[in-house]
Amino acid sequence: MRNFGTRVTKTLGRQQWLDRPSYRFEHALTLIFAAFGRRRESVSNVLHGTWLGHPLHPALTDLPTGAVATALTLDVAGMLPRHSAAMRDASRFALGVGIIGSLGAAVTGATDWQHTHEESRRIGIVHGLLNAVATALYAVSWWDRRHCRHLRGMAGTALGYGLTMASGYLGAALVYGSGVGVDRSGPRLVAEGWTAVLPVTALNGQPQRVEIDGVGVVLHRDGGNVLAVGEYCPHLGAPMSDGWVDRGRVVCPWHGSRFECKSGDVLKGPATASL
Repeated sequence: MRNFGTRVTKTLGRQQWLDRPSYRFEHALTLIFAAFGRRRESVSNVLHGTWLGHPLHPALTDLPTGAVATALTLDVAGMLPRHSAAMRDASRFALGVGIIGSLGAAVTGATDWQHTHEESRRIGIVHGLLNAVATALYAVSWWDRRHCRHLRGMAGTALGYGLTMASGYLGAALVYGSGVGVDRSGPRLVAEGWTAVLPVTALNGQPQRVEIDGVGVVLHRDGGNVLAVGEYCPHLGAPMSDGWVDRGRVVCPWHGSRFECKSGDVLKGPATASL
């Protein structure tokens, strides 16, 4: 079974025909964020989870998954004759919570997905499509339940949950297999006191990589101050030696994440962890 799942994800990652619709969807997302104007950065940070120090999407996925599982459990309990009406009402309510939670998970997931590439992007768009179909089935199921078509509603929920489980497998492959959403900044420097690495005059205004105890560090001279940050961006591992400093912020060269120069704290996503 494990080999089957691996083959599926690898096969999806090779489907280059998915690139065209995925880039069109990314373009649509770009236009949507642009519509927020000056609030675009704040909205993006909220959806990425920059304020949380952790990607927001995986935290939100637990809500719809758990709510729909609760609905299915109540469906089974509703087969008992004495409590069937109460169980059906509770199941419909739990399903409604799951639908609302799915919308939040979809928005945050799409925000993170737009910065992925190649195989991860292809797997990610299939992951999202499966979730979209599952959510549609949940919505139809909720409607059926409200109009007393309980058996059809239960079947729709069960089918949708099967798609949710399949989509969850792909989501896990993105995290554990491709490292999407994982802190990619590499090993952290653990040192006490100051360590001499090169003369200050060697810093000519451009970020420069040095190594201390086997850990890469990027140095940058800003006037009379020397700034030191981690070697890799925690988002997707971009080399920060190719980045630059803008108004007291270190900028990732790949996706534009910004970090406080003095502390390394993340100020703008898509990164959610500090340097």
